[in-house]
Amino acid sequence: PPPPAPTAPAAPRRAPPAHCRPPRLGAPDVSPRAQAHRPRRRPARTMVALDDPELLACLPPAPPAPERRLGSTVSGGELDEWVQDVDAVSAQIKGIIDGTITDFGEFDKKLELKERAKQIRAEELEQRRRKFFLYGTEGKGEGTKYKWWCKRCFVEYLIDLPQNKCMRCQQSDKMMSQQDRREELMGKLDDYKKTRATHQFRKDKWIRWKKSQKLLGRSRNINYKAWEFWEPETDTEDEGDPIVPKDNPEFQAMEADIKERHRNAAEKAKTAERFRQKGNEAMKEGDFVTAIEHYEEGLEYQRGNKALWTNKALAELKVFRWHDAIASCNKVIEYSEIFEDGFKKSADSCFKAFVRRAAALRALHRWSEAAEDLEDALKLFPKDREARDLLDKTRLAAEEAAKAQCLQAEASAAATPAIVEPEPPAAAESQPASEPAPQGPIRIEIEESEDEEDATEELAAAASRSSSALAKLSRKDFRALLGRLGSTESERVLFCARRGAADMATSRKEDSRKVDLKKVEEVSEPSRLDEAIKDAERCAVLWKKRQGRVVPLRDDVKHLSGVLPEERDEEADAFLRVVAPRVVAVLHVLAVGSEHHCALTAPAVRHVWPLISSDEWRHGVLELLLEWSQRAISARTMADFAARHPEPHLRLLVDAVAKETKENMLPPGFEDRAKIAAQRFEAGAGGLEGAFDEIISGLSKSSPAELALSILGNLCVTGQGLPAFRERIAPFMAELVPALARQIKPMNWRLCGRAAGAVCNLLRLGDAFAEAVERECTQPLATALRAELGEGGEGAASAPLLRTLRQGGLPSEMLGGNVPGMDSAAVRLLAALINLLTVRPTSAQQLLELGVLDLAVRFMDPAKAREVVPEGADAEDGPEALASRAAVLAARLLSREPSALPREREADLLRHLFWRLDGAHDVARDAVAAVGSGGAPSSDLEQLELTIRTLAVLLTKTPGALDRLTQRVARIEELPDDAVVGKMATPSASDVPFDTLAARLADVACAARPRDHVEPASEGGPLSRLRGNLALLFAALCEAQGADGAPPALRDLDLAPLVEPFVDTLRKERGSVQNNVGVFVTKLAQSARYKQKVRDHNGLESLHQIQLPRVQAQKAEAERRHRIETNTDARRAEVQRIKSLRGLD
Repeated sequence: PPPPAPTAPAAPRRAPPAHCRPPRLGAPDVSPRAQAHRPRRRPARTMVALDDPELLACLPPAPPAPERRLGSTVSGGELDEWVQDVDAVSAQIKGIIDGTITDFGEFDKKLELKERAKQIRAEELEQRRRKFFLYGTEGKGEGTKYKWWCKRCFVEYLIDLPQNKCMRCQQSDKMMSQQDRREELMGKLDDYKKTRATHQFRKDKWIRWKKSQKLLGRSRNINYKAWEFWEPETDTEDEGDPIVPKDNPEFQAMEADIKERHRNAAEKAKTAERFRQKGNEAMKEGDFVTAIEHYEEGLEYQRGNKALWTNKALAELKVFRWHDAIASCNKVIEYSEIFEDGFKKSADSCFKAFVRRAAALRALHRWSEAAEDLEDALKLFPKDREARDLLDKTRLAAEEAAKAQCLQAEASAAATPAIVEPEPPAAAESQPASEPAPQGPIRIEIEESEDEEDATEELAAAASRSSSALAKLSRKDFRALLGRLGSTESERVLFCARRGAADMATSRKEDSRKVDLKKVEEVSEPSRLDEAIKDAERCAVLWKKRQGRVVPLRDDVKHLSGVLPEERDEEADAFLRVVAPRVVAVLHVLAVGSEHHCALTAPAVRHVWPLISSDEWRHGVLELLLEWSQRAISARTMADFAARHPEPHLRLLVDAVAKETKENMLPPGFEDRAKIAAQRFEAGAGGLEGAFDEIISGLSKSSPAELALSILGNLCVTGQGLPAFRERIAPFMAELVPALARQIKPMNWRLCGRAAGAVCNLLRLGDAFAEAVERECTQPLATALRAELGEGGEGAASAPLLRTLRQGGLPSEMLGGNVPGMDSAAVRLLAALINLLTVRPTSAQQLLELGVLDLAVRFMDPAKAREVVPEGADAEDGPEALASRAAVLAARLLSREPSALPREREADLLRHLFWRLDGAHDVARDAVAAVGSGGAPSSDLEQLELTIRTLAVLLTKTPGALDRLTQRVARIEELPDDAVVGKMATPSASDVPFDTLAARLADVACAARPRDHVEPASEGGPLSRLRGNLALLFAALCEAQGADGAPPALRDLDLAPLVEPFVDTLRKERGSVQNNVGVFVTKLAQSARYKQKVRDHNGLESLHQIQLPRVQAQKAEAERRHRIETNTDARRAEVQRIKSLRGLD
């Protein structure tokens, strides 16, 4: 037969477009819309095999193959496949007939391959069917064509699965049936409908409110209640990008207007920032009024700048504008409360606003409201120490105000007069007869003659014509008032309380933290303390006028006063001479009474300080300033005032220290007492003991130089955080530091300790002062410290006498009272050296050359400390404090230069440290228990940590110290020039047994084992430092134990009991302490003696886990640097990052 006509090959099937193509079974929907709305899901876990019989039993039966009948329709694909098969069979038959196919084995193989291909396609189809049913399809469970839906994987299943577990995450807790999913969606729909209805209601309410406001007209006051009605104009929260009509001229005009508004707002913000910077500069210079003006100008450009409001409030507090400060803080608090829905977003600004408003409320005696503001501030920053301390003081003030109200009510009911005669001491309520007499310096008054008393009465009569209550009192009544204020607390409370202060309504609005200024402006009746402060202000003005430091009146207005100049001057002088000392005396009694009353008298600082220049009132003013400088609030007031007006106030204090005149160096009235004593001795009245008693009585008061030194030292402590104070006191450095150096000398037993204390605090004021102190005071400090031991040239002869006086070697009737300056200056000298070494590490070499390390080790001896300082001294200046500070100084010097310690002092130091370790186990155990219960460790822990640190430095850094302690004989030792030939050198034997020392250290290490993981707040604390130093010490012992030629004492040491505690400490510590513990565990793991023990407690695994993040970080940093060096894009990105960081800084 003729060959069949050739047929064209079948055209390949073309894939449908992407939008018409059905999704692959089990494949996720990758359309942009689906990706935008698809929730983020967790990655699928390990899939289960599809040939599991339990899973196959859940599948529905496969549909049967379609039955072919005559006349049934056939798809186009099946028809094309059938035609191709017919063509292939025809071609094969033709090849057999023609003889072209002769290898029938190959022919059968092709047929088998073709049949296998059909089977593979059938298997793939079955596999896809199984995946479709077992793995499900991704979806949100919104339809009804599924049985189960996994909420975790967002997968819908058409069949029931074994144990109702999702095949992707292998969990069943998030599987939901189709009915449950539908109920959940319907619940969400109901919630949405309710939210939509509420939204529409508030929107309608907002629209109605706007219409009503248009009818009422525009008000100049902002009604913040409007924000309760506000709703957005749109119904949806996220509308996407708006469609911009580019060709619409109206929109273009609106767009230009919006850009112009943004540009103007940016320019206003820049202008406001410039004014803020100007205000800050004025604040630094102490010009608070100008600073307020700059801040107000900045607020004209940007009313919502919270930094401007808080800075303005601070400046207003400095100039005593309490109501203005409250108003400024109100703006910040109200803005954050309404527009930011709370104070967390602007926590720093709100914290400042609350604290500064509390300060203003305290000044107005609004104690309860000030306490509420401080409580709100502590909610933002709970760990702020200053705010917490101020809150405690404010609560005490509120309690005292309530007590004052009760006392005022009782006084009103009893109708007692304002001034009464003082009750006899036996009937006093606050000081019963059984109470001991008050301790402190004895105030001695010289009896006045009748002529002086008559003159005083004349002055009082002239001053009584003024409105001052203190001026109208007679001398007898004023003494009675002072006696009641000094002895009765209730009298002080009534004196400082304002009448009607507790009856005023609260100034805080309901459901708001805004303070109503109208209620704040309600002024209560001034207290007698307010009147005294007013008298102090008038005295300051009159005193400045007498000194010519005020602007005189013009001639054309002098006649307006109606009083002749001579009469006016006489009356002013009388008022000044009578009232000024009384005001100072009253303020001093109140300042000594309590912290709260001292804070209430602090506003008088600026009025009392100028009176130092008066020789008559100088000593009383200095005593009052000293009392003020010892309290936190009044000391801060003094530092602020000195920073604002350094001249002449700081100048007066510096001159009292620098000018060595008899008026400055001697107590007031000492010359008169010395003359009286000499006259009585010459006349034979009283004898030597009486004269000596008179001399000692004259020395019982502090001299102006002593008081000025203490005041300056206290001001330095308070002013170290005030840049303005440090700047204002810097010009006095060249005069003050040499003056202090001159006072630090052995024979100066009254000023040496105070000068050392002033130096100790002066070092806090910056590098310039530290450098000057190092240059001028290092040698005097070392010389005076050596003289305390009775050594050295100057002062060595007087040391026994001073020691006898300090220890009470003379009869008490000969001393006549407590003599200031008799206490040892050694504690303050050591404190000054410690601060100098801390601030100026370069001074260590000079201190070592002066032998300070040797002196410090000798002071560590308790017997020597009790010899220098008697047991009856104060705790801050007692023997324990002396030995503790000597240990601190010795540890720091020893860490700087371990080889500088002499051999004989090394043995003394070891004995002292060994003695300190007695009972250390209990201290460490109590500290761990206190930390575990949330408390603070005791001060004994600080001493123990210092002991361990010193011992670690001594045994690990001092050359040969460990060998000498363990009695190790060196193989080769250089002999000194005077050594005896033939006599073998032996190590210096110490009476400290090494085995007992190691046992005590091991007990401390086991007791200091942490119970829980160390919190970040406790990192670097004394307990953590104790563990770190112990780890370094035991690491050195472990290394020395494994060295060749280790002495028997080291070889017999067993460190195995320490493996478990330190491995546990390694897991629970953090930071540098963890590194030190890791060093010790590593040494133990390297030792064949303890390696297995470390493995048993998984110490190697702990080391690996701790070091792994550090190694990975180092590796990542190396890779980053490699990319920067080799990749241009990475280098460009790094440069951009550095620029952005510099811009932020």
